[in-house]
Amino acid sequence: MALKVFWIVAFACAHALIGAPAAHADEDDAAVATVASVQVATATLAPMRQYISAFGTLVFSADALQTLSVPYQARVVRVDVVAGQLVRKGDALVELQPTAAAALELQRADNDARFADTQLARTRELFAQHLATNTDLAAAEQAAHNAQATQASAQARFGGLGEHTLRADHAGVVADIAARAGEIIAADTAFAHVGDNAGLRLDLGVEPSAIAQAHAGAPVRFHLLQDGAAQRKAVVERVGGQIDAASRLIPVVAKPDADTQLTPGAAVSAQIETGTGKPVLGVPRAAVLWQDSKAYVFVVQSGKARRRAVEVGADDGERIEIKSGLAANESVVTLGNYELEDGMAVKVQ
Repeated sequence: MALKVFWIVAFACAHALIGAPAAHADEDDAAVATVASVQVATATLAPMRQYISAFGTLVFSADALQTLSVPYQARVVRVDVVAGQLVRKGDALVELQPTAAAALELQRADNDARFADTQLARTRELFAQHLATNTDLAAAEQAAHNAQATQASAQARFGGLGEHTLRADHAGVVADIAARAGEIIAADTAFAHVGDNAGLRLDLGVEPSAIAQAHAGAPVRFHLLQDGAAQRKAVVERVGGQIDAASRLIPVVAKPDADTQLTPGAAVSAQIETGTGKPVLGVPRAAVLWQDSKAYVFVVQSGKARRRAVEVGADDGERIEIKSGLAANESVVTLGNYELEDGMAVKVQ
């Protein structure tokens, strides 16, 4: 019996001696695995950018619209585009044909011009025979000149009596079109517009109480009112001087960056920068995390990440004000903080 006990004890001791290094190795591996690589930034005192809010729509400026009209009464033969369609320079938009009344106008101008020329030639013959006076000749010449001018004007306006295709002057978007096949369009009546995307503007509305802070040249950040919309930049071009009767807001027009691809008619939310305030303690937005509507940061101290609850204030889109919980010059994690736990070892990149 004693011999059996001896072998049991010996086996247990041997197992402990063999397993101990392995256990220590596992602990060392775990320690290595918990060292996280992070990037940090320093909490600093600096002015926060200040903004006023605005909402509006993307519209074409007046000088960016090609207005479609014809100087004569016409019948719509075919419409090649619809509102909202992208077009290239030179694309066919609508095909028109002068109406019978318009054709009659041109024919009448041609007939009047031929008759005036005939009368002028006859008057010159009579004048040469001393059967017409200088006054008769001057009147005939004046009538012929007037008839020729009327004829030239009609020919320029009609461009012939055949079908006439209107084309886009520039690449852009068909903003609106009221023509339908078979309809009659009155002379000089606008029935469609083609907008140049380079002429898109933010048509914004600002509360009257805040308009004194807005000025031409002020930077604007905005995004489309749709899920996942990226933030974009613009610059204020004009600030209105009276309240819009419909919206009860004061209009502000801003020009988006030239390389920005936007959709006409889209609704936008904008922030107009009005200046900077007094210096406040702040950190980059990426440093602030949230849990149950409470803000916190990870502060790096002696190679470890320490979770710290903070009270936040203003947010200018780049920095967040820290009202309490953090001191100036403390290092906070800005990249890699989502994977951290309180007390975890970190390596600053």
